[in-house]
Parts: sequence; C-alpha cells; structure tokens
Amino acid sequence: MHGIFYDPIHDEIVVPVALGGAVLTLPGDAAGDAPPKRTLQGPKTGIVQPDTVYVDLVHDELIVESGDDSVLVFPRTAQGDVAPSRRIGGPNSEVSDIYGLAADAKRDCLVVANRVRNGVRASDDAILVFNRTDNGDPKPRNKIAGPHTGIIKIRQVDVDEERGLIFATIKNNFENYNVADPHPSPWDPDRTGFIGVWSIDDNGDVPPRGVIKGPATGLVWPAGVAFNPKNHEIYAIDSVSNALFMFKMPEFFLKAPGSPSPGR
Repeated sequence: MHGIFYDPIHDEIVVPVALGGAVLTLPGDAAGDAPPKRTLQGPKTGIVQPDTVYVDLVHDELIVESGDDSVLVFPRTAQGDVAPSRRIGGPNSEVSDIYGLAADAKRDCLVVANRVRNGVRASDDAILVFNRTDNGDPKPRNKIAGPHTGIIKIRQVDVDEERGLIFATIKNNFENYNVADPHPSPWDPDRTGFIGVWSIDDNGDVPPRGVIKGPATGLVWPAGVAFNPKNHEIYAIDSVSNALFMFKMPEFFLKAPGSPSPGR
C-alpha cells in the first residue's frame, strides 16, 4: 500500500490496495486479522491500481486515484462493485500519473498531484485544481507547473482549507537517473527535494510562496507531507533517511490567506 487516510469523524481508516484493485475501510480500533467494514472493488468501480485516497468529510465523499489516469469520486460509504458518482480523466483534464489527492471543501475544489509519463519532461509535472463537481474530461480551473515552480517529480499534497494553501512534496532529483548506471545517484545532494507552498488560487508558472529546503532540513527525497496548524508545524517523511521530520513554521500559518510567506 502507498496511501492511507484517517477519518476522525467516523473513526475509520481508509486504505487503497494497489495489488488488489480495491479500497478498504477499517474501523479505527482494528487490530490483528480484522475484516474491513467496507470493500470497494470490481469492474464497475473503475478502480484498477489505486495508490492514494482522500475523504472529503464535509461532502461525505471518497476520492480515489483509479490507477489508470483518472480521479474517481464515490459516496463515502460506497461498497462493493458500484460505479463512481463522478470521474475526471481525459486529454483536456491532463490527468496522468496521480501521486497525491486532496480536497478543499471551503473553496469547493479538488487538488491533484500529477506526474507526466512516457518520456515527457519531468518539469511538466503539475498541481492540477478542479472544481469539486467536475465530471468527464474538464480542463483544470488552475494548473501550477513550469520551471519557476521547481516542480519535478511531485509526490504528495495536502491542503490548509483555512488559509487556502497547498503543501506539496517535490522529489526533484530523480529526473536523469538511469537504473543501469549507479552514477549519478538518484539522491543527488545538489538537487535535493523540498516542500513547497502555493496558494490554491495560483495559476501558471508560479514560484512557491514558501519553501522548506536545504542541507539543514535533512530533506533529500521527501515523499509525504502533513501539517498541524494549531502548533504551526509541517511534517514530512523522507525516502532516503527513512525518517519523519517536523518543522516549526509559524510564518506559513500566521499570514493572511494568499499573501506570500518567506522561504526557509
């Protein structure tokens, strides 16, 4: 499994199972060989090889990365082999290889961490923002991508709905790695990854409004991100050090929504 979501309202753990083409929902107190409360699986679902999920607790919806270049939306309690309520995918949507999902219920939108594939430039990776109720093959309402963003090999995203901020982990240093050649290393210290912060209203080739990056951070290849606005903290896991990092960043949380934050 490559993703997980905890639902604090219903005390449920939601897990995408890539090899089984399923999404499992377990009770929060599950232990040992506990059966799931709900299983979402089958050809009608469109779920093929899901890696990441998100639950919109305001609208009671389960958002799933399908594993075949689309975003699927189900009622939160959907189970069995049922069709999604909505699907976003196709050439206009630009949805390709999804590595992260989030929702901003306050602004009624979905955020997709989108990678390109099939030899296209890694610098074309993007943060795509859609209207929450989009269906079919819509164009993103916002797209954050380009050389000034620094987005290369995007991984996970999370959204601070109170301030309208997107937190994203950017791996950055895997672009020219050749498995057959151990040099250069995929964890090139001169091209380390970072955590970037954007406004959910940003569009185009926009530099991040805040950055956590550099030797002092210990981050090399950050893979996951979360935040704690009450304590002004950003959390990240790193694939190289296999460690969890916590950063105290009050400047990210004390600014008015949409105003730039200093890098770090």
